[in-house]
Amino acid sequence: MRVVEGAPEADEEEEKWLGQYSSTQSILLVGDGDFSFSLALATGFGSGANLVATSLDTYEALGNKFCRAKSNITALKSLGATVLHGIDVKTMKLQIDLKNRRFDRIIYNFPHSGFKGKEHEVHMINSHKKLVREFFCNARRLLRPYGEIHVSHKRGKWYEKWGLKHLAAEFSLVLVEKVSFQKADYPGYHQKKGAGPNCDKPFPLGTCSTFKFRIGSSKKQNGRRAGPISSIGGDTRPCRPLSLVQPWSGLQFVPRDYIVPVPMTAPSHVVDQRQPGRIPSPMGRISSNCLFARLGQTLYENRIIAESLGNTDYFACEYQRSLLREYRMQSQLVPEATSLSYSAFLEARQWESVQRQERLRRRIAYGRSQ
Repeated sequence: MRVVEGAPEADEEEEKWLGQYSSTQSILLVGDGDFSFSLALATGFGSGANLVATSLDTYEALGNKFCRAKSNITALKSLGATVLHGIDVKTMKLQIDLKNRRFDRIIYNFPHSGFKGKEHEVHMINSHKKLVREFFCNARRLLRPYGEIHVSHKRGKWYEKWGLKHLAAEFSLVLVEKVSFQKADYPGYHQKKGAGPNCDKPFPLGTCSTFKFRIGSSKKQNGRRAGPISSIGGDTRPCRPLSLVQPWSGLQFVPRDYIVPVPMTAPSHVVDQRQPGRIPSPMGRISSNCLFARLGQTLYENRIIAESLGNTDYFACEYQRSLLREYRMQSQLVPEATSLSYSAFLEARQWESVQRQERLRRRIAYGRSQ
């Protein structure tokens, strides 16, 4: 028994351990037979306040199957544990008493789908695998962050064919540890067959292991303490701080020390475009009187708009520059396809513009005729 020194409260309860489990962990137990494993934990902790013990059978059915089930349930409740009946591991994530709760540990000792044949038969192995697969699907939804699902399972022979690790991986559950299961670590625990005429009889354990799974991380948990208990809602443990992302010094913006204003004048074609009912000329956005006039400014000149955007000559100049950029880009990417001079390139663009203009006039005429 360990007492935490320097505790903020004098009456703080001690943390107690039994086997793989701590009194500070919120624990859900499923398929516990006569509830002897749950009672062993509650007795070892001195309290069952952190335990939720469940069974598939009703209270009456448990009394008919196991001679000590009712007395174990009574003892569990007296220690403060929560006992639920009719909990199916294949649908428990939707169960009203569980769906809003999260747990540090979910324990399923020796899952078994029933005695419907020999353990080595294929249909029996598939039946067990289906049960465990659906358990993993539901249990992962009831885990807290960094919580674990524990499945104790027999080893050797055909039990290895269940493939617990691969079944868990289907639901992003990673095996983080596998430890030997020792019945002596849990005084008072009695494994039961749970079905058939010998349901209250024990089954031989042989070599067993507890497989520990966690969502999406293969790193083992440092330390054994799982944090404070919260029976409802998400995790109450402090989150791991994330490292701050440092900005790259090379990406800092440095304002320029100079500006080159672009002179702007209002060309005649802009006035023509503003008049209603007028169709601008095919190359009307080029401000020069000559179609083949050279551009007077460099391609990537540093500049700002010195006047308001209401002066649209700026956009005409930008169109000229875009034509030149397009021509140079084609010359670099496809040299054999741009053997024409820049003047021939502009003539081709003008011809394309004339064709588009003609198609537009035809559409307008067709619309008026209708």
